[in-house]
Amino acid sequence: MVHAITTIEELQAEFTSDKNKGKLIVLDFFATWCGPCLRIAPKIEDWSSGDYKDNVVFLKCDVDQAEAVSQEFNVEAMPTFVFFKDGKEVHRVVGANVDQLKADIDKHRQ
Repeated sequence: MVHAITTIEELQAEFTSDKNKGKLIVLDFFATWCGPCLRIAPKIEDWSSGDYKDNVVFLKCDVDQAEAVSQEFNVEAMPTFVFFKDGKEVHRVVGANVDQLKADIDKHRQ
């Protein structure tokens, strides 16, 4: 299941949670009116409970509901996927290219 983030404090809690130690965290910045966001969302849900459930944490952030979070990470286009390891940004993907996103997750989850 993909957990929704609405504040910087919630995101920080995910970074410091014992259950997330050593895991890749992928934060999906999306908008409810964004067609590509809506098309890729089911794939992210599938990954969160399937192939990646043990070593990747998927989070989502509605840019219209959590403007402070999207501004903190300078999100200018949707969807934007920001990857974190140990609370630090390590990569980002802009756009809804499923194959590219999967390849980047595979690369960074090790």
